[in-house]
Amino acid sequence: MILTSQKRMDDSEGSPIGSSSRFTGTWAYASRLAALSEFSDVLAAYCLAMSRGAETSWPTEKVFMQRLRYMICYVLIGNEARWRRGEGEPPTLAALQRAAPASARQISSFVKDLRAGGYVEVVRADDARAIHLYASMALLQEIARSPLAFLEASERLAPTAPKLSARFRASAGDLSQFLGRSADGHEAEESLFKSFPRIVRVAEFDCGYSVLAAVFTAYYAATHRETPETALSYGHLSRRFRISRQHVANIFLGARREGWFTVRRGGREVNMSAAMVREFETWASGQMAHYRLLAEDIVGAG
Repeated sequence: MILTSQKRMDDSEGSPIGSSSRFTGTWAYASRLAALSEFSDVLAAYCLAMSRGAETSWPTEKVFMQRLRYMICYVLIGNEARWRRGEGEPPTLAALQRAAPASARQISSFVKDLRAGGYVEVVRADDARAIHLYASMALLQEIARSPLAFLEASERLAPTAPKLSARFRASAGDLSQFLGRSADGHEAEESLFKSFPRIVRVAEFDCGYSVLAAVFTAYYAATHRETPETALSYGHLSRRFRISRQHVANIFLGARREGWFTVRRGGREVNMSAAMVREFETWASGQMAHYRLLAEDIVGAG
């Protein structure tokens, strides 16, 4: 993903949104999306979508909504996508261990769990000497939850016909290319998170990003003087994301200690720091722009 410097958010301010293909660079387009009057409403809808618990037997929120495990899957998908295009090395466990930001033991253990859950398929190579790791549609859908939700958000701000997001939701091949191209040519850890230290810290918790999305859902509801659709009590969030009440408390305590946000009165009151809001909205506009430009590029080339 090409998110390298927040300074580019100010490039060429004041132009109409139009088609994203008119603009050069992710941040030039992101700045126009963020300047639209509907931006906060659309971002609130994204947060609500990301804070809804998954209805699966596997604890997917806990497994995939944690930065390290998400990045392992992200790199795995990128390895496979490059290999299928005839580029890069075979998508083996050893290749994943060399590229992903975790220890070899952590990666091996996590891949074992993914295989048991049906999220990774193991296929012997044609020469029968190597075993390849392929992402199942279930894994692609989990890792694409936020990217596709951001793409859909961009389509609400600047509509397309037909919807780009519908194409990628319908095809495992297209979705793999969509995620794989996002990973291409970049060190995933740096390009995804380098400029967003607060989001990085929250996302290091199990379900940290999901909890953050729930908090922002409540924040935007209060900003718009609406009744929040997301309850922030320890009990509600623990049931929704299948984590302990103490884990929710730890996330809230860490955020309060760092001065990011506070949740009071049993989750009925949210106070968000201006710095946290600014970082999250910058992050979000960049994500919308990145995935929109990427989707248009893929569709235009195919």
